[in-house]
Amino acid sequence: MMKPIQVKGTIVSDSDAAIYRWLGYDVTAPKDIQLPEDDSDVTVEINSPGGDVYAGAEIYTKLRGYTGKVNANIVGVAASAASVIAMAGDHVAISPMGQMMIHNASAGIQGNATDHKHLADVLDGVSAQIADSYAARTGKNAADFQALMDKETYFTAKESVEQGLADEIMFAENEAPAVAAGFGVLPESVLNKTRSIMNDEMPIQTAKDTNYFKQVIQDEIAPLQEQIEALKAAPKAKQNNEPKEPQPKRFLF
Repeated sequence: MMKPIQVKGTIVSDSDAAIYRWLGYDVTAPKDIQLPEDDSDVTVEINSPGGDVYAGAEIYTKLRGYTGKVNANIVGVAASAASVIAMAGDHVAISPMGQMMIHNASAGIQGNATDHKHLADVLDGVSAQIADSYAARTGKNAADFQALMDKETYFTAKESVEQGLADEIMFAENEAPAVAAGFGVLPESVLNKTRSIMNDEMPIQTAKDTNYFKQVIQDEIAPLQEQIEALKAAPKAKQNNEPKEPQPKRFLF
């Protein structure tokens, strides 16, 4: 099985990648995206704040043109140019803790008013193309995405799926992780019963009252404890079944 293709760190051009790496930066350049020759399925793991829009476009085009299936997994953030790269996935999954961010392209130059007006026109065109990439995948209106880009919008995992930018949230079929995340927190039903006792001015003073209250808690959290125990066992069972085993003006996006 081929290891996941890594899109991590800043997106940069092939010519600049060596400089960034020499300086100690984590980057991804188009030449880093090596696709198999047998058209087998590939997985692309994305955790990037974006970067050079043309480098991002080259990676997007390379993935879109691949005849095998491309699974894009957003394991952290897919922001800016990295969000466009994610749009090349035939199937896009996002971590429950993942995010996507979209905004307009930007660049800086020195020059007169004519130069700046020309750059503004170019940037408007680039941003429109970016909005088109979101619309192409989601089937929604590009103008709607352009409006979201104008104000720089962050999407949670749930919002990414609702917008059509992602197909699913990873691990969503397993409810246990959500329970595990709340370990140590009393269920709302216990809190509500406690509030009721407090509002009725029924302090737990006697041993009998204390035992009753403890039993209420035990009854309420019993299902939670069962789910937690199941969660502890599940990863071990799953691991046993898995093999043991990433120029023109520069426009930033």
